[in-house]
Amino acid sequence: MGNLYVALMHFPMRNRRGEIVATAMTSIDVHDIARSARTYGVVRYFVVTPLPSQQRIGWRIRGFWTEGERAMEASRRGDALEIVTMSHDLEESISWIRDAEGQDPLVVATSARKHEARSVSYDQLRAEIAQGDRPVLILFGTGWGMVDEVIQACDLLLPPIMPGSDFNHLSVRAAAAITLDRVAGDRIGGKEDG
Repeated sequence: MGNLYVALMHFPMRNRRGEIVATAMTSIDVHDIARSARTYGVVRYFVVTPLPSQQRIGWRIRGFWTEGERAMEASRRGDALEIVTMSHDLEESISWIRDAEGQDPLVVATSARKHEARSVSYDQLRAEIAQGDRPVLILFGTGWGMVDEVIQACDLLLPPIMPGSDFNHLSVRAAAAITLDRVAGDRIGGKEDG
């Protein structure tokens, strides 16, 4: 079974005008995606931003729950935040996985927009994670989505969660939770239940 990784991309993203930007990190995205990731057996959750000020914020959020008094709380939030790592860019995240796993991950993009090329169903990716031995890195975008160059550089692309909705604008933490449930649900200790 291949190990599962996720990355929350803050750069390069598009803003509502289509410009390439670095989006701002939010504590709730770092915290809540970490909790979902830990629940579904994700090995490492990368928060990707080239901005040193944003990386410091991310490390501070992580540290709040993994160091000192908060680390002793019975909430176990520290267990979830332990898997969070700040990353300068996608290449650094892939390099981290390569060093840990001995091979490059299968990189899978998510998008609220439909793309035909290299599309994979949730069931197909679920089977790849369960039966393959290659690690899988799922990318989640912020702002108005990942730039086309990032999506084109990925090996596969998952379909939008609710493509027919007249309001297809989920929060990234909700999209991450839904995606993780679809591709890794019912895993206990990294194994399928039953």
